[in-house]
Amino acid sequence: MHYLKRLTRKNGDEGVSPVIGVMLMLVVVIIIAAVVSGFAGGLVGGNNQKSPTLTMDVKISNTGSWIGSGFTATVTSVSEPIASKNLKLVTSWKTTNRDTGASLSGGNTSMPHVNNVASPKIGSGELISSNAPYGSGAGVNTSTGAQSLTDPYSKPDQQFGNFSLVQGTGLIAFPYGSYLATAVGSATGQSDLGGYGIPVSVNPSSKGPYKYTTAAGYFVTGSLDATQAVLGGGWENLRSGDSVNVRVIHIPTGKVILEKDVVVSEG
Repeated sequence: MHYLKRLTRKNGDEGVSPVIGVMLMLVVVIIIAAVVSGFAGGLVGGNNQKSPTLTMDVKISNTGSWIGSGFTATVTSVSEPIASKNLKLVTSWKTTNRDTGASLSGGNTSMPHVNNVASPKIGSGELISSNAPYGSGAGVNTSTGAQSLTDPYSKPDQQFGNFSLVQGTGLIAFPYGSYLATAVGSATGQSDLGGYGIPVSVNPSSKGPYKYTTAAGYFVTGSLDATQAVLGGGWENLRSGDSVNVRVIHIPTGKVILEKDVVVSEG
């Protein structure tokens, strides 16, 4: 009798232990799953923000002169108004030096509220800092004065970071550097000889070769115009048919909301 009781007690204990073990294992698994889920949510939670959508018509031109050259873009649609302070514009390109055959590459990143232009003040060597690409048209506040396509450098409302992108908003970055009060510069156009400076040999009928002095000129040392800021130094080497990759990145989400390869034109 005592033997049977001892045997029953022993068998009962053996029957309960596996149940408790399984329950403990389940509790541990649930706790681990909860911790992992919370940790993963913390890692990706910041990227769950929905990014806006954007389409633009983009044009990049090198006419062989400052006239008609530069970068322009027009917003054709947006899912919602996009503050330019939340965007960065990235460009990159490759081409070939027509005179030497050497490979060339360039591009730049334009950040909001970060000055990337140093334009000569008309009539003096003083440089005016500003931030390209500049905004024009819809989405640009005009509280500080009328918008300007030829002199956006001194217009705070048109600085990149201070306006919003809506349908119809324009982005502009023209060459600059002449003593004239207009958006001009010295893109070398059909020749890789020279740079920003005074033209010393021009053949307009054939659009080349355009040669510019590099040691002197209206575009003083230390200057940087809007086209250089957006497309990078050496952009004047781009020719009709070359391609420039243009990306617009939404800073809060880190997502590329526009990317296209833009074919360079002569005007």
